[in-house]
Formats: sequence, C-alpha cells, structure tokens
Amino acid sequence: MKELVRDSFAVTVKELKELSRDPVSLALTIMFPILLISIFVVISQAFGASSYNIPVVVADLDGSSVSKVLLDKLTTSPLIRVNQFVQTDEQAVQAVQSGMATGAVIIPKGFGQALLSSGHTYVILQTDNSKLTAPLLVNAALSSSIQAMLDEATQTGYTGALSGFKAAPVDVIIRPISGRPPSGDPFLPGMLGMITILGAFDDIVNAITRERERGTFPRLVLTPINIFSVYMGKMSSTVVINAVRTTLMLIIFALSGLVIRGNIIFIYLTTSLIAVFTLSLGLVISSRVRSSSTLTILEIALTFPLFQLSGAVSSAETLAPEGRALAYSLPWTYGNDAIRRIIYLGVGFNAIAVDILVLLLSSLVLLPIATLLAKRTM
Repeated sequence: MKELVRDSFAVTVKELKELSRDPVSLALTIMFPILLISIFVVISQAFGASSYNIPVVVADLDGSSVSKVLLDKLTTSPLIRVNQFVQTDEQAVQAVQSGMATGAVIIPKGFGQALLSSGHTYVILQTDNSKLTAPLLVNAALSSSIQAMLDEATQTGYTGALSGFKAAPVDVIIRPISGRPPSGDPFLPGMLGMITILGAFDDIVNAITRERERGTFPRLVLTPINIFSVYMGKMSSTVVINAVRTTLMLIIFALSGLVIRGNIIFIYLTTSLIAVFTLSLGLVISSRVRSSSTLTILEIALTFPLFQLSGAVSSAETLAPEGRALAYSLPWTYGNDAIRRIIYLGVGFNAIAVDILVLLLSSLVLLPIATLLAKRTM
C-alpha cells in the first residue's frame, strides 16, 4: 500500500513539473473552462442590447409638417440612428450601396396630404440585405415609428400636425437595393470566412508548432535561410491551400443556388488576406505557445466568440456598443463584411478597399513582431 501511494505521488509530482515547464499550457488548462464560459457571458451581454444604432439615411421628399412628425419618431428610435438627411431618393440609394447606411427611408412627395385626406399612404424602405438581421431591425424601427405617430394622432386632445386624423394604415414598401432575397441563405458567406480563419489556425499547428515538437523547426532556422523567408514560405503555402478551400466553398455555393454578384477574384483576394492575417497572428502566438494541443485549445476558445463577433452569423450593427466596438477592432470583421458585399451586392474594389487595407496593414504589423519573437525564443 505504501508503495502504491509513493509511486502515485511520484507520478503526480512528475506531471506537475512537466506542466510547470510550460506555464502557458498550465494556465490554459486551469483557466480554459472559466475563459470559455466568460466569453459566452460577454457575447450574450453584447447581444442583449437596449439599442442598436443601426445607421440609416432619410430622404424627406414631402417636407410637410406631417412628415416631420414621422421624422421625430424615427430619430428617437432605439433601434436605428439617422446619420444623414438627403435630398433625393437616388442619394439615399447611393448611401446604402456605399455601405454608409444599412437602410434608407424615403418619404414620398404628397405623403402628408394623402394621409390627412384619404388616411392611406406609404413610405419606401430601401435596405442592404447583405447585413443579415440589421435590415429587419430597420424595418421594425420604421414600422414602430409609424405606429407611434398614428397612435399619438388619435389620442384625445391631440392638437398637432395630424389633428383630426382618423386611424388608417401606412404601408411600408420594402425595396432591397441588392443582395440576398429575404428568404435566401444568410449564413453561407460567413461560413466561408470562418472556414478560412479556422483553416489558417490549423496551418499554424501543422506548419510551426508540430514542426517544433518534431525538432525540425530549429534545424530549419539554423540553415542559411532567413527566418522571415521561412515564415513567408509557410504563408505562401497557406495561401495556396486557402485557394483550394475557397474553390470548394464556391462550388458548394453554386450547388446550393447562391448567386455571386461580384467578381470572384475579389473573393479569392479577401479570403487570402483573411488567411494571411490569421497566420500572422498565429505566428505571434506560436512564438510563446509551443504545444500543438495548447494551440488547438486556443483555436477552440476563439471559434465560438468569432462566430458572433466577426460577422459570420450576425452583423456587427446588431451588437451592443461594447460588442460593436470589439467587433470592429477585429480585422476578421472587415474581411467577412467584404465577402458579403462582394457576393450579395456585387461591389467593386473601391467599395471594399478599406476592408482590404485593414487586413493588409494588420498582417504587415504582426509579421515582423512574429519574426522578432521567434529569434528571441529559439
């Protein structure tokens, strides 16, 4: 019995010593369940938003006192933020197409007179359906603002612009500018972005961490080849593998009936830059995390929040302010946004230039850091 206890104690000490040699792995082993639950709590709080601030432009072609009542209701809605008033419906459409707004509310000429005389009129809502749930929230904000206006007009003692009005419906005519139809699959483009991210993380495990575990990475570094060239070579191979993944996903898109409106070359460019940025971040992490199992745990831990924060299954506009700020601090969010706009809106390079620039600059910042850390930890 004493021998059993002694041997068990010896193995316990040995295991703890091995774990203590890799403090990052030890910390993750202890903190991973807590970290994962905490992430879910943060994400759920981010979605529990009392207001969304989804950007909307308004074209008041009527300019009457009645339309101004509706505008007052719109500007106080907790769901949207009216960030610009334009003069024509063409300007409203352009604002949505350029990505400056998710929706455009167009109040037609004669709106006020029609509402007071016949009690029936309409408002036009132009939406960008590449934004997942955001257009639905814009529609809800417009509908609730109209209802609030009508309810106020029918209250006893009301003396405003709609005095004497008898309750009647106001139709909301929804005209998606482009993008997926309301019944279309909203998640496929986001899945392409997530597959690119997870694939690049797997490439890190295969290209760096497992090579270190096999003892071949130090030998490679000791050759006359510069460490930067080593990283660039591994990055180039990731771009090739990512192109194959992207091709397979585009085939799946075609078989599922998804229409790609934009240039396919821009899709390859965007997914390649997402992969390069992910690989650059992974190279920085792998300079400190030496175990492939630890890196895999990190990959799993990042997967769940990235589904929500990077725009894979929901648009950043639907997050609470803290969640939205976190989402827009992640270059992946810009990559997923670019993929959606290319596929659903058919935009050109100018429309995604900012997204491309964010991914490119982020990679250019991280790659030298990864190279410096690698030299210090050989």
